[in-house]
Amino acid sequence: MNSNLDIDYKKIIFDYYIKLLKRDPDEYGMNHFLSLLKNKIIDEKQLSELIKSSLEFLQYDYTNIPLPIYPEKLKNIPDPKIVAMYRIKNEERWIEKSLEAASEICQQIVVLDDGSTDDTLKICKSFSSVVDIYEQNNLPFDDTRDKNTLLKMGLKCKPDFMMTLDGDEIIMPNMKDILKEDLTILHPHANVFQIQFLDMREKPNQIRINDPTYQRFFKVLYKLKNQPNNLHFKEMSFPGNAHSPSIPQNVIGQKSPVTSRLKVLHYGTYDEELRLKKYEDYNKLDPNNVDFFGYEHLINPEKFCGPLQFTYLPDGAYIQDIK
Repeated sequence: MNSNLDIDYKKIIFDYYIKLLKRDPDEYGMNHFLSLLKNKIIDEKQLSELIKSSLEFLQYDYTNIPLPIYPEKLKNIPDPKIVAMYRIKNEERWIEKSLEAASEICQQIVVLDDGSTDDTLKICKSFSSVVDIYEQNNLPFDDTRDKNTLLKMGLKCKPDFMMTLDGDEIIMPNMKDILKEDLTILHPHANVFQIQFLDMREKPNQIRINDPTYQRFFKVLYKLKNQPNNLHFKEMSFPGNAHSPSIPQNVIGQKSPVTSRLKVLHYGTYDEELRLKKYEDYNKLDPNNVDFFGYEHLINPEKFCGPLQFTYLPDGAYIQDIK
């Protein structure tokens, strides 16, 4: 027979499942959280945040701002060494804010610049966290070649983790402790992490949410420990090795990634001018594409999803002065 204490805890767990996941708790979840609560390992606030850390919650609640679950533990854990890799060209519109955000989380950053003609390089060189820049000009597009170059640059820094970002991607503000907790406390044995990317549209706080052509979780972060010595990016079937993944295909753990609560704001399709340019660039490189809808989803998204739907980030979760 259950004690009154058990019944109270079960009700708390049940209520949070209904509130956050809109369903009854499964047997595993109930037993897991019941044990944590009964043994005073977590309190009710931590229960809420743990449920919010699940992929199930993250998949439909884009606007939640995660909070540290074990802030006292975090104080006594050294920061993991994370190196970010950037492959960029003419990203002066976003790169300063992107590097500012990445520098809060990543101790070092390596950059491959593919012939920028604007102030991108100048901005990159102004950051002390950018420890290596490889400049190339007038080379044919080759995503695999460039990512292997970046990989070698990053490995020289001897990091604990590697992370791949683009110049039009900005880590959501105040994410340092969230990612640190994911890497060191919640999932210390995970090798690969997938991260939620939010498609920013037209307004600083506006996210597009109904896009069947766009994957929202990307594997961009991986642990170097116990990885093979011959990490590398493989050739792709697309012209110019386009659409090369963000992590090497032979990384151990990529088939079972863990979901991090870290969120990245993506500005690559922020306004109509950007969407048209991306459509033209992709079709010039890959004119016969069928795998990506002929890239028409970039300029005619309603064809694939109907009227566009949006939601809005709360204050503190977006870049207010973005232009």
